[in-house]
Amino acid sequence: MMALTHSIIAAAGTSLILTTANPLHLALAIAGSQLPDLDTSTSTIGQILFPISNWIENRFPHRSITHCFLATATIAILVSPLYFYADWKTWLCLPLGHLLSCFSDVFTKQGVQFFWPHPAWCISVSNPNRRLQTGGTGEYWVLAIAMIALIAAINLSSTGGPTALVGSTLGLRTNATETYQKNAATSHVYAEVTGTFASDASSADGKYFKIAGEGNEFVLMNKTGVFKTGTNIIVSRLTSEVGKPASASVQTLNFDEEEFGIVPIPNTLIFLSGALTVDEPQLIKIPINPKQLEIAKLTSTQLNLSYCPLETAIKLLSGQYITGSLEAKIFSPKPDL
Repeated sequence: MMALTHSIIAAAGTSLILTTANPLHLALAIAGSQLPDLDTSTSTIGQILFPISNWIENRFPHRSITHCFLATATIAILVSPLYFYADWKTWLCLPLGHLLSCFSDVFTKQGVQFFWPHPAWCISVSNPNRRLQTGGTGEYWVLAIAMIALIAAINLSSTGGPTALVGSTLGLRTNATETYQKNAATSHVYAEVTGTFASDASSADGKYFKIAGEGNEFVLMNKTGVFKTGTNIIVSRLTSEVGKPASASVQTLNFDEEEFGIVPIPNTLIFLSGALTVDEPQLIKIPINPKQLEIAKLTSTQLNLSYCPLETAIKLLSGQYITGSLEAKIFSPKPDL
């Protein structure tokens, strides 16, 4: 096969098998796919490394010593430091690219000696007329299919791979949890919910912004308020969608008998959680909505906040002198609701 065909097949196979779209991984797989043709000086890599290819060519048949499982294992051992200094996927890409390249040559007229030094040739079909010829029409069809497979594999890998796709399609909670954990620190993450409100069994279907994850449950928000799955929303199906790049940070705010004076930050969404002692509890009027999460609860002089939007907290605590600490979860920029 042509060097280009080997490259595309190796990149597509590596992307699909390892669930990766990392350019380094694909580049290593492509490099590995060229190594088998070191046994001929007419190949692209053979011309680049002519002294090595010429030495091998004069001593071994084409598609023998460099196309076998032993060669793949040798490459894996030689690049094993990548396992310790990078990660297992990076280590595996070069030998995997080599193996996929060798396997694709099984479909050519000559085949390969996969089990070298045993002289047996591995060939895909018994009829020579049905085997691929290097540079022939059949190979160009294979190249086109491999290119389509590469594009599909990269797109699939970018969304988490086959498992994530199936999980998303079925609305599996584990998939939604993994997607949130993977992307929450760098992007807005949304939930598409099918379910009902626990208070009155009315429809809760819609798109929500994910504020936080608590085990397999989520704290969600839309234009109407804050909700928690399992408590306020009974979910029958939930899928995750990654939105625009964003940052999510947490800060601790401490108060010692001082007036509440936090002001909103432009294009930022802030949620407050924690316990405060207030000086005039009789002035605090907590809005109640049975469908929503209880974001504020007053007991005597203690006010407990749970994922309370800053704007709501400002209304509740305006003019109050407070003691205690709050955890502020900050999203920037503000998500689309």
